[in-house]
Amino acid sequence: MSWRLDDVLPKDTVIDFSRRILSDAITGTEAIGCLSAEEKLMLNQIRSNSYAHMFLFLEEYAVALAAHRAGLELHENPTHMRALLRFTEEEIKHQQLFSRFTSTFARGFKVAPALLDNQVQVARAIMTKSNLGVLIFNLHMELMTQQHYVETIRDNEREKLDPLFCNLLKHHWLEEAQHTRLDFLEAQKIIAKEPETVAAAMAEYAELLQALRGTLNAQLQLDLQTLEKAAGRTFTEAERNELFTAQERSYIWSFIGMGMKAPLFLSRLRALSPLAEQRVLELAPQYYCN
Repeated sequence: MSWRLDDVLPKDTVIDFSRRILSDAITGTEAIGCLSAEEKLMLNQIRSNSYAHMFLFLEEYAVALAAHRAGLELHENPTHMRALLRFTEEEIKHQQLFSRFTSTFARGFKVAPALLDNQVQVARAIMTKSNLGVLIFNLHMELMTQQHYVETIRDNEREKLDPLFCNLLKHHWLEEAQHTRLDFLEAQKIIAKEPETVAAAMAEYAELLQALRGTLNAQLQLDLQTLEKAAGRTFTEAERNELFTAQERSYIWSFIGMGMKAPLFLSRLRALSPLAEQRVLELAPQYYCN
């Protein structure tokens, strides 16, 4: 199912800052004792904006991966090449979607949010890994979006989340669901030719998760800077420690732990190689922070 950017997020969109944008299951703001109700709402909104930005940020490597795989099909399988080129185009559209959201957010929020801007360098570092390692990491990220949507967004009546953002994430997932099929097929092709590369690819996957953790913590530091400016106060050392601990747990769980436990991710790995699933199950406990 393909969709147009202007239909999902028109250029004249105005964000409703009277409500939470994402579920607390992802933003982890409600249990923070040092914040007032107003500050918890602001942090939820800051985290939601950073959530959108992280997809824009991480899809930089996804574009490079899809384009690279499409290039490998030149003079080989035109059907696969066409599918991968469309995959590339859709990933660029996703980046445009999330960029438009963060720009819209910045226009309406109290202060300009601080966001990471080194996505090109990060994408280049990711793409130094093997194709199989990056494909497995990409399957994690794509199927994580399904886990987020199913667990926290699809039925948002109880939490009364921002319907505009829920719709945006729904459309993002609809296309990512198709991309997972392509990534799975591409990974199968590699393993069929080089089954001995699975162990090394899973080691790279583990390295990429650790690198992702560092990236998430870097964005978390910026989130706290934005919150201080929006709240108009400087947090004490104790407050900052409470905030960082709670938000680090939330970031790691939502971007890493939830992806690793996604049933479809585990079943896809099992189909690729029992070794791949086993390695994820061994790694997962250190990221199960929820």
